[in-house]
Amino acid sequence: MTTDVRQAALMCAAVLAVAGCGADGGVRVEGSAPPSTPPKGPVYVVAYPGDPLRRPSRLALDEFNSVTGIRWESWGGESAVGTGELSGMWCLPGCQTTPYRGTITLSGLTWHERAGYYGRFTVSADGLPPGKARELTDRRLSVPEP
Repeated sequence: MTTDVRQAALMCAAVLAVAGCGADGGVRVEGSAPPSTPPKGPVYVVAYPGDPLRRPSRLALDEFNSVTGIRWESWGGESAVGTGELSGMWCLPGCQTTPYRGTITLSGLTWHERAGYYGRFTVSADGLPPGKARELTDRRLSVPEP
């Protein structure tokens, strides 16, 4: 065997020996995992009866309740908070002319196909009847199926 061939064989044997060290039937990884990046893309809320909206100024929560004149203080994070006027079939005719001024909070952000969707809402307003206040706390919103 020539010197060059012998050196190549020794080098190959050394590489195989190092590659085989610690190979006990699986890959061995050390150190921390790289940080995961949060999903990015537009964020929506699905209004009743099913229209996805971004930062809407009016939002139909269900067939009986809606919030209009919404001014969003935050949008796109884990929650969105806005103020607006709550009204519905349950408070007519009074709230038609004088709606309840309140805060809407959207939460439960989930991601589907590079878009976020808020899945829950809570509306709070001074003067709401106690039963209505409970009814508007931590309610489910429609979100697309994964």
